[in-house]
Amino acid sequence: MTAITVCACDSQPIAIEGLRSILEATEDLKLAGGANSLLNGLGLLDRYLPSLMLLDRAFGAKPVLDWIASAKTRYPQTRTVLWATVISDVECFRAFQVGACGILKKSAPAPAILHCLRTVTEGQMWTENLYSPRESRFGQARPRALTRREQEIIGLVARGLKNREIAEALQIATGTVKIHMMHIFEKTGIRDRFELAMYGLRITDATLPEPAPPESRLAMVP
Repeated sequence: MTAITVCACDSQPIAIEGLRSILEATEDLKLAGGANSLLNGLGLLDRYLPSLMLLDRAFGAKPVLDWIASAKTRYPQTRTVLWATVISDVECFRAFQVGACGILKKSAPAPAILHCLRTVTEGQMWTENLYSPRESRFGQARPRALTRREQEIIGLVARGLKNREIAEALQIATGTVKIHMMHIFEKTGIRDRFELAMYGLRITDATLPEPAPPESRLAMVP
């Protein structure tokens, strides 16, 4: 079995050593290297081309988001997991928008860390227990099928569009978007727009169709 290569970029060396101890007890995960700065973290990607990178949120919100976006472009084979002690709903959402594949609490026990890394390696997003004090209701959704239009709207919400912008993108009335949103909330059991955006990011790659460009915009393409 070829071990999954993991790198870690953390401001605290003890955190990297703790991760190393956890991964050494497994057969499928291996810590290839660690760094204590964002610049050195990019050096790890150059040297090891790891499957996974654990990135410390403590380096600062904007520098970390910029780093994730840059790494996604330059090293598409590496999936980044943001390692955070505390993170806001908005920052969590922005991290996924720029390319993070998971957000892991530093207080997570070893089994949860391993589960996260394996889940992300399989191409899925790690979205459980990301924000508090609210609890996600993804697991409580009722099994009611979404229409294609509802799926398109979820995808646009996940991209950060407001109702008016969604209406313009789909060439429908803003009131119609609101009605679709009501149906989506009812079918999924999701409570608010943030949870819906997170849900959309979670399932976009697998199930949500890209909305067809409006004809008026297609006409502008030379």
